[in-house]
Amino acid sequence: MKFSDPATARTINRLRVLNLLRQEGTMSRADISRSLELNKPSTSEIVASLIKEGFVEEGGKVNTTSGRRPTAVSLKSDGHLVLGVELGSFTTSFLLSDLKGTILRYERLPTPPEPDAKAWGEQVIKTCMKFAASAPVYGIVVATAAAITAERKAILRHEVWPWRNIPLGEAIEVHTKVPTILVHNVEAMVMAERTFAKEQSETLLYVNWAHHINAAWVNNTTVSSQRSRFGHLPIAQTGLCQCGGIGCLETVSAGWALKEKSQGHSAKQLAALAKTDGLLAQACTAMGTALAWAASITGAEKIILGGGIANIGEPYLSMVKDAFAHHAHHELAHTPIVQSALKEQSSNLGSVAVALDHWIFRSSVLQSLNEH
Repeated sequence: MKFSDPATARTINRLRVLNLLRQEGTMSRADISRSLELNKPSTSEIVASLIKEGFVEEGGKVNTTSGRRPTAVSLKSDGHLVLGVELGSFTTSFLLSDLKGTILRYERLPTPPEPDAKAWGEQVIKTCMKFAASAPVYGIVVATAAAITAERKAILRHEVWPWRNIPLGEAIEVHTKVPTILVHNVEAMVMAERTFAKEQSETLLYVNWAHHINAAWVNNTTVSSQRSRFGHLPIAQTGLCQCGGIGCLETVSAGWALKEKSQGHSAKQLAALAKTDGLLAQACTAMGTALAWAASITGAEKIILGGGIANIGEPYLSMVKDAFAHHAHHELAHTPIVQSALKEQSSNLGSVAVALDHWIFRSSVLQSLNEH
């Protein structure tokens, strides 16, 4: 990117205006100009362009202490829509969102236990086509637990299913005529935490604690998730993992292992059984120990637990913290360990957050520019 290029400068300032309106709501052109230190002609030109593109609208007047009241401008929340898809172990969710992250339409399909890449891919494509036919979708993002190609169009290797070299993003784009990318699910959850929960920590470890366990190491704008195998840290002496290893963290703490040990009971029965027979206590102790090891390597200033099992309640979260404090280096023992502020929505909102950032606001690009 050539920063001396006037076109590049206009692009950056356009994004700055969009993100300011997203943050502040309603502003006058003069307020935007002062806040971003842009000259008034440039500000007016950018706002006019955004109005023409359907991202911004005029409406009402801004109150002032004196003089003529200027016209207010704000995001046109329904001017453009994005579609987020979360391809999970149990369910595949489709969320149509406006520019403010308001979910306008939601559909959920049960994911087959061992989905065939071709058959389930076709179902995902059909559902995306249905959404795209009913609303003007600006971009689509599919989040799943997989290594993704550099251009973000295909699954290289799925972490749970035997999917290899599946051009899912490319196929969705061809059939819907809507730009589409793929993203690792924990990277998406991190973006949701930053976008909707306003997470500000520069370095953190984000753990998705659900049917399976995976994680991301976050260092400013860099999110490393695709090569992480946090759920397969050797934490126990016994226990056959689904990966073929022995004693992985997943064999003690993952949802699939808890379900097996509870003899396949339903989710509600599982919660009750886990509390009475100590399964959750064991899972929490193992998780806290694994987090201590990870913190020793990364030095993360914060640890966030997302996913279904992370919402088990404060008594069990305290067990995680106690195990962490027991095993962590004394300089790291007080590292904050918190549940995702988004709770049950942490996974669903991830793909929406990435879609809004990638196709509309590019806030991560602006943050990277600020860092450099």
